[in-house]
Amino acid sequence: MLVVRNEENHIENLLEAILNQDFPQSKYEVIVVDGESTDRTPEIVQQIQERYPDRIRFLHNPRKTLATGWNIGIQHANGEYVIRVDGHSQIPQNFLSRTYEVAQRVPDASCVGGVVETIGTGFWGEVNAYVYSHPFGVGNSKFRTTKREWEGFVDTVPYAAYKRQVFDEVGYFDENLKRNEDLEMHARIRNQGGSFFLSTRIRSTYYVRNTLPAFLKKSFGDGKWTMVASKRGVGVLRWRHLIPFMVVLLSALMTVGSFFSPLIGTMFLGLIGAYLLLLVCSSWGITKQKGWKYFFPCMLSFFLLHFSRGFGSAASFFSKHYWREGAYETYENKNATNIAR
Repeated sequence: MLVVRNEENHIENLLEAILNQDFPQSKYEVIVVDGESTDRTPEIVQQIQERYPDRIRFLHNPRKTLATGWNIGIQHANGEYVIRVDGHSQIPQNFLSRTYEVAQRVPDASCVGGVVETIGTGFWGEVNAYVYSHPFGVGNSKFRTTKREWEGFVDTVPYAAYKRQVFDEVGYFDENLKRNEDLEMHARIRNQGGSFFLSTRIRSTYYVRNTLPAFLKKSFGDGKWTMVASKRGVGVLRWRHLIPFMVVLLSALMTVGSFFSPLIGTMFLGLIGAYLLLLVCSSWGITKQKGWKYFFPCMLSFFLLHFSRGFGSAASFFSKHYWREGAYETYENKNATNIAR
C-alpha cells in the first residue's frame, strides 16, 4: 500500500518495483491512496495503471494526511498482511518475498520489517543522509543504524508487514495526528501485548530531504508531532525522542542561570565543549569517506537536526493539537465515504 501526496519524483520507479517483485502476482494487491496531489502523481499512477491493467487500485484521500490515507487503504485491503511502503522510498525485487519469509518464520510477531538505507542526492542530500544513518543523529533506531546481519525483537519497524487482525484488535490510526501516527499506533500494539521483529534480510531505501529548509521543516515537525502523539497514549516516547527536547530545555535554563551564577556558566561552557567534541567525532566518518568539504556542513546538519527537533518538541506545548482531549479519531469513525478513482 502506498499513501502518497506530491511524489512525482519517486512514484513511477517505486510502483514499477512493487509491480515486479519476485513474489507471485496473484498473492498480493497494490493500493495507492493519493492525498489530493497537486503535481503529476495522479497522472503518473494512471499511466502505470494502463500499462498494468487490473493491478493497481487508486483511492482518494480528501483529508490529505498519512493517518487518513493509511485507514482508507486498510479498509480496502483484502490480504492477511498489510504493508505500507513510503512514497519517498524504493524497495528491491525481493522485498515482499523476504518480508513474507520472515513473517512466516516469526508467527508471534504482530509486525515484521527490515532496515532502511538512507540516501540523498546532491551535496546536502549526501550530508543529511549520513546524519540520518548515524547514532548521534537518530539514537538507537536499529532499522537506521544496523549495518551487520541481525534479527530480533525491537520497539518499532518501518514499512512493516502488519497482521490484518492487529487493526481489529487495537483500532486504526489516529487521524488527529498529522505526523508520527505510527508511533502512537505502535504504542497501542505494544500495550496490548504485540511485538515488532526486525530482520536485516528485509531491506529498503529512503530518500532524505535534499535541502536544508526541507530538512529543518521535517525535523521540526517530527519533534512537535512526537510530543503530540505521546499525549495520546502510554508508551509512545522512547529516550531517543526526548533527548533533543531535554538539550534545548537545559540549554535555555543554563543560559539564564549563567547570568546569576558563574558556576552554572562554567558548567554550560563545559557542556558546549563536550557537544562540539561529539559533533567533531560524529562528522569525521563522512569526512574520511568524501573529503573535508563535508566536515563543517555535517556538523551543522547534526546541530540543526537536534535543535530543530528540540524546538519542535517545545513548540508542541503551545499547540492546540497537544492539549486536545478525546479518544483517537479515524476516518471510519466519522462515517465518511471513501471515494475511489
